[in-house]
Amino acid sequence: MSSIICFTSDFGLDDTWVGICHAVILSACDSARIVDLSHGIRPYDVRKGAAVAAAGVYQLPGAIHLVVVDPGVGGPRRDLSIETVEGTRLVGPDNGILLPAAGRSGGIARAVALSTGRGIEPSPTFRARDVLAPAAAALACGARVTDLGDEVDASGLVAAPFGECRREESYVYGEVLEADRFGSVRVNVPAEQVDELGLRAERLEVGLGHNTLSVPFGQTFSDVGEGEPVVLMDSSGWLTLSINQGSALDRYGVEIGTHVRLRAL
Repeated sequence: MSSIICFTSDFGLDDTWVGICHAVILSACDSARIVDLSHGIRPYDVRKGAAVAAAGVYQLPGAIHLVVVDPGVGGPRRDLSIETVEGTRLVGPDNGILLPAAGRSGGIARAVALSTGRGIEPSPTFRARDVLAPAAAALACGARVTDLGDEVDASGLVAAPFGECRREESYVYGEVLEADRFGSVRVNVPAEQVDELGLRAERLEVGLGHNTLSVPFGQTFSDVGEGEPVVLMDSSGWLTLSINQGSALDRYGVEIGTHVRLRAL
């Protein structure tokens, strides 16, 4: 099993939190290899964290994914480790942040509520250090998910911060998940469902807020001229509306969570 831990959080890099979690992991499992996927998520933005974690699992399904965006830290919510049907292992709070990532890997095979980490009473404000990081380290050094706590019913976990897309007649309905730093707008249509949803076409109708667009379905940004829109599957594995060398977010006045309507033309 992989000893790579992909670490995502809203901690930023100005304080000690990321470094402390690295140190805790490496002191517990010196063979672990830590990859920082992102620590620039806006504070408390569980939705963005869930989308980033799902993109991480899409690109690195064999890694252990430690995901910490936790506005309820210290409260009654549980700490979790999840093993997916396809074998990806996830560690994070029970606030919905892990569920889209689990879905990108076949769904939940088993989930456990983590017991306390290093034999100490965990800090009410830093369970990432005291519970979640030690659990990720244990997995990296060969522990099974079921070694880390008591198994829980997956149907009782907190719901994901966004739903799945759906098809109704000729349209696919979804929502804006997030936008990247270039202003490309990601929609909750995963790459692996594009064909079955009937969206593989030369052009798509994209209904986005008050805008109804006819946009070419390309493979990369330069398939259209500078300043022109294109729909593509970007490296995150989400259907994405982009502007070649521009911002779709700004041009179309998109807000996160906006409903999206898609149809092959």
